[in-house]
Amino acid sequence: MIKKTTLIFVSILMLLLNSSNSMGMENFYLDAVVFNSSDSTEGRIDVYIVVPNETLSFENLSDNFIANINLQIELTSDGDKIDRQNIKKTITSSTYEESQGGNGEFNKYFFRFLVNGGSYNVEAKLTDELSGKKFTRNREVTVIDFDKFDFSVSGILLVSQIEELDGKYRITPYISDNIGNLEDNFFAFFEVYNKNDDREVKLQYKLLKNGNVEVNGQTKDITVPVGVSQQFLNINLSNLNLTGEYTLQVIAYKEENGELETIAITQRSIKHKQDLYSFATDDIDKAINMLRYVANDETIDKLESIKSKDEKEERFRMFWKELDPTPNTSFNESMNEYYQRIKYANEQFKSYSDGWLTDMGMVFVVMGPPLSVEKQSSFGNNIQYRVWVYPGNRTFLFADRNGFGNFRLERPYLFNEKYEYRN
Repeated sequence: MIKKTTLIFVSILMLLLNSSNSMGMENFYLDAVVFNSSDSTEGRIDVYIVVPNETLSFENLSDNFIANINLQIELTSDGDKIDRQNIKKTITSSTYEESQGGNGEFNKYFFRFLVNGGSYNVEAKLTDELSGKKFTRNREVTVIDFDKFDFSVSGILLVSQIEELDGKYRITPYISDNIGNLEDNFFAFFEVYNKNDDREVKLQYKLLKNGNVEVNGQTKDITVPVGVSQQFLNINLSNLNLTGEYTLQVIAYKEENGELETIAITQRSIKHKQDLYSFATDDIDKAINMLRYVANDETIDKLESIKSKDEKEERFRMFWKELDPTPNTSFNESMNEYYQRIKYANEQFKSYSDGWLTDMGMVFVVMGPPLSVEKQSSFGNNIQYRVWVYPGNRTFLFADRNGFGNFRLERPYLFNEKYEYRN
């Protein structure tokens, strides 16, 4: 059996989709990648988990904000339980903004399963202990008996950045199968296992959609040494017009008499979907109605009066393009932040109406996360109060006077400001 390298990679720095502005686009992130194993088993499954702070509920204790999670990873095959690992973790944030993911705060976790060949389902179950909310993610993987092959390739790990240091790679795994918010490029990172002599190999990636090849990447000539080597292919997104779900294949060829012969192939699923735009335009009329905190009534009325759905979406896109702080890039930070706040408000402040329509939702969408939140109560009449504090000691007082969590804005008495993106 091939000896495993000492380190698969030098370090892991988890990068989420525009994490500095992420507020709940996914509850948490999961990836599972198959590698060869130096153990008596035929392979191993490395599981990567990233949990953003905004997914969790934090409690203010002793000047810190505390959340507790239970994370369970279960491995099954054909419905039979194969293995299970779980951890319980206490997460501490020093400020309310950090607890809400104001700067993209997250925690990362790693699990490893040693298994024999077969098809497996990796299921991750996350429980937020304070709120009792449960979230689940799944990924299907297939493990081969690597030792049966003279030449083979591991599963594919998506990587957003890669550096070579003293013959080893420092990589930044991209823990999501959605590449839609990556602006320039990413890498397909994998291991190659070669039992025999050093050999010359050509590597190529392909993108398939519904079984048909959409993109043929350029071939890369490499010399593969005996043992385990780490390889990668650079996938440039700037020249690709992608949307929807794809299969990413990495193929190794040997060349004989001018002909290419496939000697190994590996693949994984990916998708290209810009989450915030999709979230906004799944119901374009609702998305336009949600503009009330950033646009005036006249603008909204004009957009709503357009009959054609395609034209309405195009005018909607043009509206946000005018507010884009980086118009020469494909990512619109202003729109992203606005609809992230809308989505977060819907999840956190729902009452008799959608969360974004509540008083708390209105202030949150326009102002963003407060620096601190104070809880107060009036014991004589059971009124619950919340005080949100923003920079400059600006405060908003909300009161729940009926005991049903319907917090209404009481101070200031009038709030009619508009959302404005501030970097």
